[in-house]
Amino acid sequence: MNQQSTLQRIIRLKQLFADRKIPTLSSHEVNPGLEKGSRENYLYFTLPPCLNFQRQSPAMWKSALATWEDPETNYLFFPERVATTDIEKVRVDLRKHKLSLQPNKHTEIWTKICQVLHEKFSDDPREILRRGEMDAGKVLDLIQVEHKERFPYLRGPKMANYWLYILSQYTDVQFSNMACISIIPDTHVAQCSVKLGLTKDGAGPEEIAEAWVKVLAGSGIDPVTMHPVLWNWSRNDFQPEV
Repeated sequence: MNQQSTLQRIIRLKQLFADRKIPTLSSHEVNPGLEKGSRENYLYFTLPPCLNFQRQSPAMWKSALATWEDPETNYLFFPERVATTDIEKVRVDLRKHKLSLQPNKHTEIWTKICQVLHEKFSDDPREILRRGEMDAGKVLDLIQVEHKERFPYLRGPKMANYWLYILSQYTDVQFSNMACISIIPDTHVAQCSVKLGLTKDGAGPEEIAEAWVKVLAGSGIDPVTMHPVLWNWSRNDFQPEV
């Protein structure tokens, strides 16, 4: 199948999603409905994604919301408070509503990112975006190159792009250069890429991301905007067919 015919299938798939012909979850990234531009909202959509690996994403967000709504664990979303709290208490509280499933690794990730936000970015993810001039490419460079040792997991090829995409959907940020945000090469996207003939089984995250950049070049479609389309199409056993 040539690239043009593959692109036509992708465009058709995107339209089916827009027409609600692909079933979606009624709620996925559940959240407390904070003011979009508030620091609290940016923190809510920054910290939990750091733990969103090797698990069911909807369950993770459900745990995040329960952790936020619990007065005893709400402090976890505030870097200035995490930075001055004993790590054993943080470990226990992250597990209370199953936000953390790996007590050592998840606690280390959460506390490290809170620490860098506290020490370098005024306890506010918006400061990262401001330093990157609201340019998606520059923000990625900040967390993946300039400060890469300080952003465990968030800097990875899957999560860095997922984070920026989530911010673009649930906060008031207006990124320039959205095309710099690659498709999120999770399991669902990987399976769809094989189904559409873009990659073969076993392709790595970078290969998958590059294949989507190539096929969408000149189409006017930013790769990351295909993520919800593919995520739900995969969950629906690749129906309807394209």
